[in-house]
Amino acid sequence: MTTHDETERKKREELQAEIEDGKKKIRQLENREKVLRQKLSQEERRTRSHRLIVRGAVFESIVPEWCGIKKVDSLFSRIS
Repeated sequence: MTTHDETERKKREELQAEIEDGKKKIRQLENREKVLRQKLSQEERRTRSHRLIVRGAVFESIVPEWCGIKKVDSLFSRIS
C-alpha cells in the first residue's frame, strides 16, 4: 500500500513533467513562428525585388533614352 506522501509526490512529479512538456512545446512553437516569419520576410523581399525589376524594365522600354543618360551620369560620377 502506498502512503499519502508517496501519492502526493507522484502527483507533483506528474505535474512537473506536464509543465516541462508544455514549456518544450512553447519553445518549439516559438521557433516555428520565427522560421515562418523569416520565410515570409524573404518572400516579401523577393516579391518587391521582382516588382521593382519589372517596373524598371517597363520604364526602360518606354523611355530608352533614360538608359543612355543613366550610363553617362555614371561615367561622369566615376571621373569626378
